[in-house]
Amino acid sequence: MSDEIRLGMIGCGQISTRFFNQAAQLAERGWGVRFVATCAAHEVSARAKAEERGCARWYTDYRRLLDDAAVDAVIITTPHALHAPMATDAVRAGKHALIEKPMVTRWEHALTLAETVRASDVTFMALPYVDNPALLRALELVREDYLGKITGAEAEFSFPGPPRSNWYYSAEAEGGAMLDTMVYPLARVAALMGPAKRLTAFVNRLIPHRITGDGGRVESAVDDNVSILLEYDTGQQAQIHSIWARSYMTNGTVLHGRHGAIFLNRYGRPLVVKSDLQAPPDGEPVEYLGIANCYSIPVPPNDVERDIVAHFISAIRKRVPLHCGIDVGLHVAEQQMMAYESARSGRAIDLTTSFDLWWPREPAIMDLSQGWL
Repeated sequence: MSDEIRLGMIGCGQISTRFFNQAAQLAERGWGVRFVATCAAHEVSARAKAEERGCARWYTDYRRLLDDAAVDAVIITTPHALHAPMATDAVRAGKHALIEKPMVTRWEHALTLAETVRASDVTFMALPYVDNPALLRALELVREDYLGKITGAEAEFSFPGPPRSNWYYSAEAEGGAMLDTMVYPLARVAALMGPAKRLTAFVNRLIPHRITGDGGRVESAVDDNVSILLEYDTGQQAQIHSIWARSYMTNGTVLHGRHGAIFLNRYGRPLVVKSDLQAPPDGEPVEYLGIANCYSIPVPPNDVERDIVAHFISAIRKRVPLHCGIDVGLHVAEQQMMAYESARSGRAIDLTTSFDLWWPREPAIMDLSQGWL
């Protein structure tokens, strides 16, 4: 691989735009990264995107892109069911791979992908990438000094549903709210709480005959009403929802402690900390939900050098540890897949995967078994 990291885009739809844009902004800042090839099922799309983004080559078969020696790494933004097979092939071809969410739509694909990644030397990154400025700032405040012991979490990503009457609602998507949006709150909770040991879930299709935001009418074939309850080794629970039947969007997280809480993107504020113990640094007292001792915490602005593509490139160059690699991706995927099984069977499911938190959480903050609390 040259000093420059040369990217190939597999999938040239709307989702690809942010990755093209981030790479272009990084290139302007001297990061040594650029797209050199595109791939789409239809040649007109692959060629148009290649010409738009200054790529010399375009393909309609992703395997030909993987054979291209001028491509060091790929970003995969194809429809859901294609993610895992394409990522597995990319890793086998020796390409670093960044895969859009969901990582997989089938558990057997997850196991094959994990085995392939672990046997390779490539960098594999699974979305969603949760290292946004609010969450990174929140991690600095996950301390007993402010929250006491951690007692649980809640998270949700709910909204009226995808606005377009397209493949999101078709059986070919192999899942709806679980695969498309539940992955976000699951990943945030994983980043805050670590690996869970057991789950139970309810999953169904609440609206079979749906009017979408573009005025279309679709016979929905996917789940749109998902609730998961996670349990941890130390006894805490997390309640997580993704529902495509709300009249407005809710996309936030709460981390609960015995003496405080952290509110991420809840009710119009990016980061609020409640602490009955002491005011956090830079915290400004604020009236919030009628709760005492709440503080608004300043959040740094978004920066492309701390965003998705930058993290991927930095991990490839071994400058930072990967925060969302195969272990985290596999654990989140297991929660999604086993939630389907729990809903089908009506029983709790023990989880088999795990991962290590990348940030330095206080070792005793999850242990409520000692002392009077």
